[in-house]
Amino acid sequence: MEDKKGCLLIGEGVKVTGNISLPGTVYIYGEVNGEVSSHEIYVGETGKVTGDVRVDLADIKGEVVNSIQAKESLILRATGKISGVISYKSLEIEHGGVLDGKIEKVTSAVSVMTAPNVVDVEGK
Repeated sequence: MEDKKGCLLIGEGVKVTGNISLPGTVYIYGEVNGEVSSHEIYVGETGKVTGDVRVDLADIKGEVVNSIQAKESLILRATGKISGVISYKSLEIEHGGVLDGKIEKVTSAVSVMTAPNVVDVEGK
């Protein structure tokens, strides 16, 4: 977290209700209830986002509920869980990571909102 310009840190035990929009990275160790739009999101093991997430890069160790759109890369770590609609260009899932919902692969010629390849996934 060297370059802090345009970044936000939500610490463990902190609850935020409302939409977040920023040009840099949002680090979430607490809870966010609302939409998140940024270049990059990092959700720590204690973090939870309930709402739509729109980013270029996502690294998820905690939980995301509703939808996540990663225009470039989505990494779901072993402790992570995503429930809802998942849109991505590149996807990496560590053993133990949980996806529950629909997955939409985005090609470079297709926008995140109109991705044609939909796969139903149930992760329990």
